Amino acid sequence: MTLRTGDARFPRTNYKTSRYCVAYLDFLGGTDIIRHDDQNKHLNIINMIFEDAKKESQIFFQGAFVKIFSDNILLALPTDNDNREQNIKSIVNLVSNFVHQAADNGYLIRGALTEGDFFHNDIIVYGKALVEAVEMEEKYAIYPRVIVKKEIAKLLPQYFYPCADGWNGINHTIFDFGFDSTNFKYTLLSQLSAKKNDVKVRQKIMWAITEFNITSNVRRQMGALSHEIITRKEIEDALK
Repeated sequence: MTLRTGDARFPRTNYKTSRYCVAYLDFLGGTDIIRHDDQNKHLNIINMIFEDAKKESQIFFQGAFVKIFSDNILLALPTDNDNREQNIKSIVNLVSNFVHQAADNGYLIRGALTEGDFFHNDIIVYGKALVEAVEMEEKYAIYPRVIVKKEIAKLLPQYFYPCADGWNGINHTIFDFGFDSTNFKYTLLSQLSAKKNDVKVRQKIMWAITEFNITSNVRRQMGALSHEIITRKEIEDALK
């Protein structure tokens, strides 16, 4: 341990937080996935999804920050400039694309999007926005959805939908991700069958199935009859 005396007791840096839009995303069941990933299959799929998100942020979103830890991903864009609204739109799109690709590979994502004070460098990730995003994801998102701070929902109401519990979530029908994929239908049914004895996980999967059917029905009403729904019989069969 370094013993600091004299002027060395005081910090020589002058770091400051600034305004960012911050997204914190988590793979539902990620701990269990990692624990049973004996062949490293999931490691490499998750890496592919993360790398694509990182590459997209670097190419299309100037000033974007991406931090990956295990089965979590942190995305941030500065909003203390004239491009605030556009940058928030950009990070919502980036989050949506990430959730879409994860869903196509059979993963459910839970997350939160907020705006506030944030700082990062090569070592430190810090700030009220980070604390708030993590708290929203862990305590309030609960289901496989990405909830957002009310101020963001008011700024871009067309991108979000009101949830029954008072939160706003990214609108699946706008971004067309994951939940209306035919492949994802069978992923959900497979997960439901595998986790039928785990009440908490089963509830989350059933929530995703409900969202899947809502989105598919909207698409069918718009003329996309190829979009399937998950029937009651298919659910009952998965739970046998």
